[in-house]
Amino acid sequence: MARKKITTVPLELIELEDQNYHILLNTQLSGNNWGKWVIDTGASKTVFDINLKTHFAPVEMNNTEIQSAGIGEGNIETMAGTLHSLSIGSLQLFNEPVALIDLKFINELYRKFSDEQIVGLIGSDFLVKHQAIINYKKNEMKLYY
Repeated sequence: MARKKITTVPLELIELEDQNYHILLNTQLSGNNWGKWVIDTGASKTVFDINLKTHFAPVEMNNTEIQSAGIGEGNIETMAGTLHSLSIGSLQLFNEPVALIDLKFINELYRKFSDEQIVGLIGSDFLVKHQAIINYKKNEMKLYY
């Protein structure tokens, strides 16, 4: 049986308001050293900002409608896509499936409290697939692949 590889990546815990924390992860997108993601353990699906068109390809869905809720009010129009390239530590991913939504709302929220720009939300689909272990004491996450 082949052994799984592990990558350990640093996390950034930011406090947007008093006792309101978000966990951020830095990544590389298409080889560039940028891309802050919010680790969202309550999200069922990983989402990416639909406004960053050079980093993904849309995917046709066969009569399947995707809806996202929880960010802002009501349902959010969502499309399916794949990221061209995503690197998290030593984990290299190509054509990673994501839901595509407009993250203007979340970035407006972040601008009130920090200078961070969020490119996506890492959801439980990704966290389960890579058996993520978040260590709050060390501010790091282990991913298996």
